[in-house]
Amino acid sequence: MKRAPNQPETVSVTIYAGIYYKIYRVPDADTLLPQHAHNYGHLTALLQGRIRMWRDDEEAGDYCAPATIRVPAHIMHSFLTLTPGVVLACIHNADHLEADEPAVAAEHHLSFEED
Repeated sequence: MKRAPNQPETVSVTIYAGIYYKIYRVPDADTLLPQHAHNYGHLTALLQGRIRMWRDDEEAGDYCAPATIRVPAHIMHSFLTLTPGVVLACIHNADHLEADEPAVAAEHHLSFEED
């Protein structure tokens, strides 16, 4: 697998009224956001574009913005962008943050081809 030339970029991070809200943009279609899991359930809001989702290595469907996706605790999840310019928001309970970020219970790192 080749590393996407344009990596996802954080647009904003807000912590307010007990809610952690992080918006990020993925410039290119066919960008895989690798699997990870959190200790607590959370929401992912698809604000722009289309994505395909996997839960625990099983395809969980395609989503078109606007959409809100429920992600249960301890479930590995990943996204593939189907259109350019995808915008997502991760929404967590701020009470469960570690160092101002949601704790990751498990994550998968991708292996990339050498150029």
